[in-house]
Amino acid sequence: MIDFSIIIPSFNKSGYISETIDSVLSQSYTNLELIVVDDGSTDNSLEIIENYCTLDKRIHLYQRENLPKGGSACRNIGLEIAKGKYIIFLDADDVLISDCLKQRLSNIKMFPHHNFWVFPIGTFYKTLGDSKSRWIPVGTNFLIKFLKHELPWQTMSVVWNKNYIRALNGFDTDYLRLQDVELHTRALLGKVSFKTFPKNKIDAFYRIDDQRTTQNLEQKLTKQMNGVILYLEKTSILLNTNIEKKAIKGTLFGFLTYLNYQCFIITNRLELHKKIFDSLTVNICSLDILKKNDLRFLNLYSKYYKNGFWKLKGYNYLMKSIFIKI
Repeated sequence: MIDFSIIIPSFNKSGYISETIDSVLSQSYTNLELIVVDDGSTDNSLEIIENYCTLDKRIHLYQRENLPKGGSACRNIGLEIAKGKYIIFLDADDVLISDCLKQRLSNIKMFPHHNFWVFPIGTFYKTLGDSKSRWIPVGTNFLIKFLKHELPWQTMSVVWNKNYIRALNGFDTDYLRLQDVELHTRALLGKVSFKTFPKNKIDAFYRIDDQRTTQNLEQKLTKQMNGVILYLEKTSILLNTNIEKKAIKGTLFGFLTYLNYQCFIITNRLELHKKIFDSLTVNICSLDILKKNDLRFLNLYSKYYKNGFWKLKGYNYLMKSIFIKI
C-alpha cells in the first residue's frame, strides 16, 4: 500500500513546477505517489509535467476539462483518486526538504491514532533561506487562532489521514481565497483528534514571492475580500460561544489592515481603497456577529491608519484587540 499521496493543483506554473516535482522525487522515503491536477494551463506546464510522468511512474497527471476552475476543486479531484494512506497538499511552487516524508512518517507512527498531524514549515521568495518567516504550530487553542486569522499553520504543514479528510468532504469549492483557513477551521470545529510537532525542524517551504501571480492589485484585493466575506458568512453560523464569535472578527480586521497597507502605504490608491471598503461593508453589515459600532470602528481605524498612526508601535495590535472585544 502507498503511504503518501501528494496532491498538487497546477495552473500556468511552468516557471516553478519543475522545482516542486523535483523536491518530491528527491525524497529519501519513496513509498509515495504524486498527483498533479492541471486546471487548464495555457503555458507549457502540461509538457513539463507529462515529461516527468514518462520518467517516473509514481507521477500521475489529471487534466480538468469542465468548469468551475479553482484550486479547491483540483485538490478534491486528487483526494478522490488518491491511493495513499496519508495526504499532503502542495501548491505548484512549494518545496519539500529531502527527508520531509521520512521524518513526518516517523512522528506519525509514534502518534498513529489521529485525524491529522501538523509540522513546522518555512517560507521563501526565490531561494531557500531568503525569508525568515515561518509557520510554527505553537499553543493550544488553534481554533481561536484561525478565527482571528493569526494562522498557526498552512496547507502544506498538515498530513491528513485520508479517510478523515474524505469524511470531511475535502475543500469547500466556493472559496477562491482562504480555502485552507476554512478547511482547518471546519475540522477544528468538529470532533477531531490531531497532533502538532512545534519543535521539529523545518521540513518544507512555501513560496511567498508576489511574482508567482499575474493578478493586479484590484483583482487580488477583490478575491481576498470575497474569501473573507464568505468565511464570515459560512463560518459564523457554526460558532457556539461568544469567544468564538468575537474571535472571527479578527479575520475581518486582518483583511482591512492588508487593504490599508496596500492602498495607503504601498500604492497610494485612495479610490481603490474606498471601492473595496464600501463593497466590504455593504456585504457584511447584516452579519449577526457585527454591530453598528463595529463598522464605525473599522472606518475610524482606517482613517487613523491613513493619517500615519500605523507608524506607532503596536497600533494595529491594539486596535485589533479593541475591535475583537467590542
